[in-house]
Amino acid sequence: MEEDTDPVAALPDELRARTRAALLCCIAYIVQMLCWQNTYCAPDDLELEVKDESYCCLLYNDEVHTYDQVIKSLNRALDCTQKEAVDFATTVDREGRAVILNSSLVMCEEVRKIVGRNVVGRHSQPLKVLVMHRTVVAHQNFAMRLLAWIMQLTDNSDGLKVLLNNVLMEPGIFGLRSQTKFGKAELEQLEPLHSVVVKEPYNDMLRLSFLDLFFLADTIVWKNARVQSHQLFMGTMLMDPESKRRFSITFAKNYPKLIDAFIRDDHDHTMSIMSLSVQILTVPTLARLLIQNYNMLARVLSEFLGHCVNYKYPDGKFAFQRNQNYVEFKRAQFMLYDVKYLLTCRPHEWTESLRDNFLNGFGILLDLLGCMQGMDAVTRQVGQHIEYEPEWETAFNLHIKIGMFLPMFLEWCATDKDVLVRAYNMALQMLWSIQGRFQFVERDVGDSPVQCIDYDVATLPVSIHLPVSRLVAGLHLLLGDFDLTYDSPEFDGTDKPTPQELMEFSLRCQVMVAQSHAGMWRRNGYSLLHQIYLYHSVRCRGEMMDRDIVLLQIACSLLPPNDFLVMLMEKYHLLLWIRSSYEARPPPAQEDTIRQTIALVEEFLQLLIVLLGERYVPGVGQVSAEDCLRREIVHQLCISPMAHSELTKALPENANDETGLEDVVAQVAHFQKPRETVRGLYELKAECYSMYNPFFYHYTRSDQSKSEETQRKRVKTNHDGAEAKLFAQGCPPPRPPAFAPQFSKLLELLDCSLMLAIMRTVLERAAMARTRSFSEPQLQKVLHLIGMALHAQERQTRSKQSGPLRFMQRAADAGIFTALEALVEHPQAKHHKDLLTWVLKTYSAIKNLHSASVPEILVTEAIESGLAQISRDTAEKKVKMEAARVRQARILAQMSAMQRNFILENRELFDNTHTELTPCPSQNEMKAKAATINRSASHRSDEHESDDDGNQVALGAERTRASELDTQQAMCILCQETTDIRADGQVMVLAAFVQRSTVLAKCRRTEQHVDEVDAMFAPASMPLGTHTSTCGHIMHADCWQKFFDSIVAKERRRPIRLRQHLSFDVDKNEFLCPLCENLSNTVIPVLPPLSTLAAASGSGPHAEMLTLADWLDALEKTVSSSKPLVLSSSETGADSPDEMMTLLKPESLAAVCRKLKANVAANFQLLFSYVYDTGAVQSSELSESVVEMLQTFSQAAYTIGLNTLPQRENPRVPVSTWSTCAFTISAIEWHLRSEKKPLFGAFSSRHLDCLNALVRTAAVINHVSDIGVLKSHCVRLLSVLLDDKKDVAKETPCFLTIDLFTCLVETVFALPALYADPGKQQSVKVVPSGGENEKNLLTLFYVAHVVQILISLTRSKQGGKGDDMDTDEEDVLVTNEERREEKMLNKVLHSVFCHAGIDTEVAIVGVVASVREAALPFLRCAAIFFNFVTDIVPPKNLSADTIVDEYDSICSYLALPSSFSDLFASFSIRHLVSRWCQHPVVTGFLSSAMQGDEKVSDEKVSGGEVVTYPIKVNRLEELPPDYSELINHAALFT
Repeated sequence: MEEDTDPVAALPDELRARTRAALLCCIAYIVQMLCWQNTYCAPDDLELEVKDESYCCLLYNDEVHTYDQVIKSLNRALDCTQKEAVDFATTVDREGRAVILNSSLVMCEEVRKIVGRNVVGRHSQPLKVLVMHRTVVAHQNFAMRLLAWIMQLTDNSDGLKVLLNNVLMEPGIFGLRSQTKFGKAELEQLEPLHSVVVKEPYNDMLRLSFLDLFFLADTIVWKNARVQSHQLFMGTMLMDPESKRRFSITFAKNYPKLIDAFIRDDHDHTMSIMSLSVQILTVPTLARLLIQNYNMLARVLSEFLGHCVNYKYPDGKFAFQRNQNYVEFKRAQFMLYDVKYLLTCRPHEWTESLRDNFLNGFGILLDLLGCMQGMDAVTRQVGQHIEYEPEWETAFNLHIKIGMFLPMFLEWCATDKDVLVRAYNMALQMLWSIQGRFQFVERDVGDSPVQCIDYDVATLPVSIHLPVSRLVAGLHLLLGDFDLTYDSPEFDGTDKPTPQELMEFSLRCQVMVAQSHAGMWRRNGYSLLHQIYLYHSVRCRGEMMDRDIVLLQIACSLLPPNDFLVMLMEKYHLLLWIRSSYEARPPPAQEDTIRQTIALVEEFLQLLIVLLGERYVPGVGQVSAEDCLRREIVHQLCISPMAHSELTKALPENANDETGLEDVVAQVAHFQKPRETVRGLYELKAECYSMYNPFFYHYTRSDQSKSEETQRKRVKTNHDGAEAKLFAQGCPPPRPPAFAPQFSKLLELLDCSLMLAIMRTVLERAAMARTRSFSEPQLQKVLHLIGMALHAQERQTRSKQSGPLRFMQRAADAGIFTALEALVEHPQAKHHKDLLTWVLKTYSAIKNLHSASVPEILVTEAIESGLAQISRDTAEKKVKMEAARVRQARILAQMSAMQRNFILENRELFDNTHTELTPCPSQNEMKAKAATINRSASHRSDEHESDDDGNQVALGAERTRASELDTQQAMCILCQETTDIRADGQVMVLAAFVQRSTVLAKCRRTEQHVDEVDAMFAPASMPLGTHTSTCGHIMHADCWQKFFDSIVAKERRRPIRLRQHLSFDVDKNEFLCPLCENLSNTVIPVLPPLSTLAAASGSGPHAEMLTLADWLDALEKTVSSSKPLVLSSSETGADSPDEMMTLLKPESLAAVCRKLKANVAANFQLLFSYVYDTGAVQSSELSESVVEMLQTFSQAAYTIGLNTLPQRENPRVPVSTWSTCAFTISAIEWHLRSEKKPLFGAFSSRHLDCLNALVRTAAVINHVSDIGVLKSHCVRLLSVLLDDKKDVAKETPCFLTIDLFTCLVETVFALPALYADPGKQQSVKVVPSGGENEKNLLTLFYVAHVVQILISLTRSKQGGKGDDMDTDEEDVLVTNEERREEKMLNKVLHSVFCHAGIDTEVAIVGVVASVREAALPFLRCAAIFFNFVTDIVPPKNLSADTIVDEYDSICSYLALPSSFSDLFASFSIRHLVSRWCQHPVVTGFLSSAMQGDEKVSDEKVSGGEVVTYPIKVNRLEELPPDYSELINHAALFT
């Protein structure tokens, strides 16, 4: 028994009736409320009994105003905060409208007026703001909910879908007044009816369906209502074939009204009902139905043509002006996509109505193309340059849009003879009506005169837009499939142009391009150059240049060959050039005329090569589309090997935006797989080089030069025979395919009398001693033409069929080969000797096949002479190369002998000379190399080969002991003297360059005033930093100072007018390194390793007993007990005498210890035992020169980093030095990460020198800074994480908004000064040593960074708690460990939300892997930093190219727990986390994240900037290799 296919029939009758009634009422209510016009009251039957006087002010979305304009307007009108304005703007953009005010009618009207008139920007239209009664808003919101409910309801039943479709599409449903309660008064309140339908009679209006009303109301309702209605259509009507058919019919009937409303609308195409056209017009059956029964093709094109009326001139041509607004025209061009959709699938069967309606559309297309024929015509400028660039982009954009479907029209015409004949007749008639009759002039070159069209391209307007002519060319290629020709009886009754008139416009275009290449149109500006570029570009050439060539080939096949050449030469103005008396004529007054004539001859010969050789067009040659694509690929790969993307861009696309590359490329190319630094490339197969044509018509001049150079390089590296090399060097013409029968007459062009005269003229002038009209490219192209003729003669001879071609005989009679023989030894032909030899050799081979009598002896002798000359040249080159090699070897032997003698004579001097950084003679050489400035990672890893590599620890009481380093030495590049590297001796410096950098920036912002910059806390987004680099060359400080003073003095003596030629500015303290001339602007002092300076503190056995919790408690008490101290400008060195500065003064170590337990106090004192070291030497520990260089570098970091004037006593000076150290480390880590290099195995020597000097300088800078300032800095840095007071001297930022690695580096350098005596200068021994203080600091900041990451992950990876999943038995331990880690982090995250005052359950799936990935950059930077602080060799696997378990290795090296459970195990840590999360910035960010605010990430929140982790490495934008391509992309941007 067959099942019932109607899903409605399966429903009970009563249910069907009740459902229909319910759907009818619901849809009627939805339509009524969404389109309700009276915003001040609801419909009578929906009004409340008690009138409420509450109104809403609604702001509607548009695509005209920007976010900033809307936000500024709301700020002014509502006096709201920036966040509230952003929220309003976001809601409007997402949903289409937003309620911005609930108040009385008067207040809402006032706000509406203010918002409307406060729009910022030129030519900005007012924002759409409506005042609506609260009841109307509520009903509209309920209507949206009801629409969503209907969609959900119909998803559960196919029968309900069909019932809904019937209700929506039933005609006259609006007339059921008893059910819908819609009368004439109610209908007039519907805005879409008022604007569109009320213009029609009331009875016609009642025949509309609900679907009609949804269509007509689409541009009236707001964005969210549009989206839901579109989803309703796609989920119901477009899912059922019959409903989809009825939907498409309704769409076609309303198409004119819909497109008119869309053009006036201000929303994007995706938000319009017109975007659904692709859903129905691409269905083959529906497209043919609409064309056949509803004339859809003609309807769409006529609507587009109707909207183009405003852009026509009185002559019927389109004319676009530069300052005209084309917004509506651009929106109207979306109709052209609908034409493309309609023609996507060709019909296999035709009906009369389908033919008629298709040709109706074709006729309207011809009207459209007729308006484009000849538009934007240009006239050559003579005398002066064009005053302003004309508008040309709009016309090309229109051509590109129409070019999408023109090939589709041709494909449709190719399927039916009747359609093709009628379309061809219509196109010929259109072309005839456009061009009319021409004026003719008689030209006589040979025996008979030729009538030529009198039109001078150099003086009269010429247009590059010829769509009608090119459409005729495309249709003509289809005639051969039905055995039709231009002169067939089917076309006799049509007024059609002659072949000469047919090609006239295309020939003018070719001549204009040739004259432009000859430099005759240079005064017409860039607009013409851009048009010519696009004319040849892959995007447009298929429907422009290629069609013009085909049209010229058509005319050539229909005209006598001599007449055709005369017509071409007349247009190129070469009829005088061909005459033998041309060289005897007096030279013209202007030299440009000669150059232009030579260039035009070259362009003319190029055109002849193209007309005769470009047969890879189906219909012109006996080829397929695959053959054409294969040839394109071959010629692109002849330029150079290409990647897949490059090759795809260079190939034309079909109607489906495909190139077909994958189907053909394997036949002609090998793919070279990508390697480390080389991407994958396609390389042409050796056997395919025979297809290479140097005059390929899709080559630009640059492509042609590159391809010829590639051939020459290939020959040099190839070891084939002499003949193969001769073939490749000469680049002879390849064997082309045979012409199609209707184009076979083109071969007669090769042996006509005028062509032979052209060849003879060029060859004779090449042999002349003096000639002014000859160039080598002319000879090359004539030889190429002769080679093409020989190929054609060979094909005809081998086929053993009599053909029209008699080139061998006629060329011999004309003296062509005699002239060729004379050129074999001629100097003007030496660059083309290979090609000339190939031509003669080919001629000899063909002559053996041919029976014609040709002087063989002369030809053979000439060939042998040419080959002998090549052999002599090769032998002579070999002799010269061998002589040069012998002479070079003799000179090298003499130099080597001289060196040995010099060394023997000066042995003692060489033994006492050291050119590298060396240790004392008594120490081991390898250990010293590991400690030098120029050490490498390999030396450092070899230093402890005997140690257990897995136990290398850099921090804490259990850290690995650093190797004993000895006194280092370095040689000055200026005085060549060697000096010990000591802190109390003569200082040596590195040339350095300090600059402001945004390389790490995650968001750009305007620069702040120097007084507003808090240099201590770098923002998390790193918008600006101070980067330091060095070239690594060492000098004595005194030598450098003398060198720099001499440069300054020399520059001061230089005249001002000559100073600009220097590459550096001495006013900015810039100079060039004396050795490598690298730009520098300061110097960094070279200091001994910190491990040799640091005092032994915090490493005793009792220090290990101090827990992290006790250490944190002691520092918390120190921070909380700190007191502000106000200093005057005289005490701080401030710029302004009235400026005061507040410092934080911590309590002494003894006072803090009194607040601690006895055992804790004793252990804590051990960590700062240097405070009581009364025997430490103070100021004499650093020499004066070292102090001076420290101040020099710190001032450079301060002045350049903050862009201010030097100020030695400013408290921000040490902070600037610390921050540039942190920024440089981060930048180097980014570089290593982006290059995928190991952390410690890939440092360059410059990076090693820079980091060594920079870290040591930043550590010792405390010695030249005020102790009170350093103590205050330390308290401020610690207060970010340890202070719970609301205010310190200056409010500290939230930890969420700062870069914690920079803060860590600054705190490590500042902490030794926390308990120092303010009355004494700090000892140089008080530097970071990698002890317990540094370990605890790193743990503290790492915990804060993990919390940073967890908070940022709440936005991107928020989800429910993951269910337990089944696992295999062997994975239970691993899985349990991972779950324990994940549970701990989610527990911490839950605690974060709870202490932030947000009661919610949040769990992130995969949080462990995400946090590890995001925290790795921080750990990598910390590992680099502490490695250079402690000089402890890192584990070997961190120096390997392939790193396994990098996270665990770094944690082990830094003495950090790799488990998050261990990291957060301490109660004190969890207590700190809870305190951090109570900060207003954290609570604000989390609240926004839970609300789904997409604008919070990476933007300013209250109190700072928050970034999202993990932070990705910044990279440069990929640019095309050819900048002209980039320029044209920008020019085509719409």
